[in-house]
Amino acid sequence: MRYTNKQSSKFKYAVLGLVIFIGLLLFFRSSIINAFNSNSSNLKTSTLKKNNSNKTTTGKIVSVTKPAINQCASNQLAKLVLVSISARHLWACSYQTIAYNSPVVTGMDYLAADLTPVGTYHIESMQTNLYLKGSDSTGSWDDYVHYWMQFLYNQYGAYGLHDATWRPANAFGNISPNSSNASHGCVELPLATATWLYNWVQLGTTVQIES
Repeated sequence: MRYTNKQSSKFKYAVLGLVIFIGLLLFFRSSIINAFNSNSSNLKTSTLKKNNSNKTTTGKIVSVTKPAINQCASNQLAKLVLVSISARHLWACSYQTIAYNSPVVTGMDYLAADLTPVGTYHIESMQTNLYLKGSDSTGSWDDYVHYWMQFLYNQYGAYGLHDATWRPANAFGNISPNSSNASHGCVELPLATATWLYNWVQLGTTVQIES
């Protein structure tokens, strides 16, 4: 009987040890699975964030605004009328500030009598409500203007800044100096521009015509 009891005791200890071993195995297995799932979740979240970040970065449209050029930046005069033939535009400069700007029509540059002369001039005379009469190789004209600001008189006649109400609004800034539809040498303005400019300039105001 003592032998039988001894064997039974050994068997009990063996079973107990096996149970403990299985319990530990299940515990560590559960811990390993949880740790793996946690790492996988973190990896997926990190990857998703990275993908979303990349999507946001690559999908974003960046708009770059080109800075506007101040044509009056180098001006040192209280009042300057600046005209660019190539740009077909006029700027009224008060020192470095653009007080007013407008599209214009300038002369036919392929005819000596009808091109707008490049240079620096000054307002010589100012008149309102008159007719501009003349003729050249292209024909003759007799046009009524509300405002006339003359800056030059030479062998071809008088040149000035004036309104041109016979032109449609979209003509200003869009007529090439190479066109036969350009002016006879004067700087033609929309009526609103001529009105403003006539009340801004004075006799002696500098007019600078650039190519």
